[in-house]
Amino acid sequence: MVLLGSFLHREALADLVGKALEDRFDAGDAVLWKRLVSLNAWAVRTWSDRFAEDLFRALYGQVPPSFPASTKAELKDLVVANPPVRTPRIDQLIDAYRAFPEDFYRETPYDGRVFTLGDPPQYIGSRRIKRVRRIAEKTSRRLIDYLFDQIRQRADELAEERARRLGVQKERLVTPPDEMAREFAHAERRVLKSIRDRLFVAAMPLFHIDDIVGVRVLMENGLQERFVRWLESHPDLSIVDEKHFTGNFRGKNMVVALRLPMEQVRQVAVPREVADRWVTRGVIARREEADGLWRDFLDGSEGHVRLELLQVDYEGLLESEIGRSMHEAHILEQRENAAYKGRLATNLEALMDWLLAYALCPARPFEGIPIVLRGTYLPDYFDRLHRRLYQPSAGNTGLTL
Repeated sequence: MVLLGSFLHREALADLVGKALEDRFDAGDAVLWKRLVSLNAWAVRTWSDRFAEDLFRALYGQVPPSFPASTKAELKDLVVANPPVRTPRIDQLIDAYRAFPEDFYRETPYDGRVFTLGDPPQYIGSRRIKRVRRIAEKTSRRLIDYLFDQIRQRADELAEERARRLGVQKERLVTPPDEMAREFAHAERRVLKSIRDRLFVAAMPLFHIDDIVGVRVLMENGLQERFVRWLESHPDLSIVDEKHFTGNFRGKNMVVALRLPMEQVRQVAVPREVADRWVTRGVIARREEADGLWRDFLDGSEGHVRLELLQVDYEGLLESEIGRSMHEAHILEQRENAAYKGRLATNLEALMDWLLAYALCPARPFEGIPIVLRGTYLPDYFDRLHRRLYQPSAGNTGLTL
């Protein structure tokens, strides 16, 4: 199943997703799902802000000024405002952004904290948390890729069977397009049967999504050596994976595992506005329950998390925000080029989107999972499901789901 690396209850969440895929998700699971998603959302913000502050303190000898950003416009405007270096390409990108800012997805929602230095302020790095819709999309895409691979394997088995009947090698089998379409549909039904028989999830491998939290460091002014020393001396940090990027985007990306200082995290009091949000969602009945629930949540957690660390120079930063490797354009390209867009893929994406939306919606009774993978739906149905999450429901007291 899918493990969300930056969350503290990964296995429990993965188990609940598996139940939803196989239509085994009940009212008790709904209570636990709402609780785990809401508390993990708060936990992620708590530990990631502290981690980012510790990193920038190590690099600069102080915690630099920072501000929360809710749209990409706030980030992009700062990035182009005071460039620390100039090249012809940098000037070209900045001129294009200033001339046609509307071309650069400025209204993209963004959950970030941006760190600055100097007067006027210059961007030196940022912490971002992947938005709920992007978590749902990335989770479903990982599962869809696995589904597609399973369907192709079963279609290949069908082709093998047909080749044996005809007495030819499969590689020499000539298959008309309509026959290929029938075999693919048959293979898809085989996968659906394994889901219906509740055998699919048990055979699924583990998939890690480790970039829910990302911290980006601008590697200018000779910071590289300082960063390496900090990384090597950190007692609670270990490198899980590393990638170097060249071409349209230059930078170094690594996934790291972080052991959290749980005793320190336990001392963090739940802010009033967060407790009120949990009451609204039906996670707790009264605000006074928040701190106790928070401590119980931490006591049962896995104690360590994964996150993404990205090192980039200024020109690479510009390319990723307004240039050839602009993140928003990359997301759209991924959506357009998905290999499999059948009903299983559509339903799985809608199911993950609904599950996470349900976890964060106002309290309402759980009436069952409204999307099953074997169903057939129009997009209008999914739209209506999301609207209903925010409509008053009969008998809803605000104290239950």
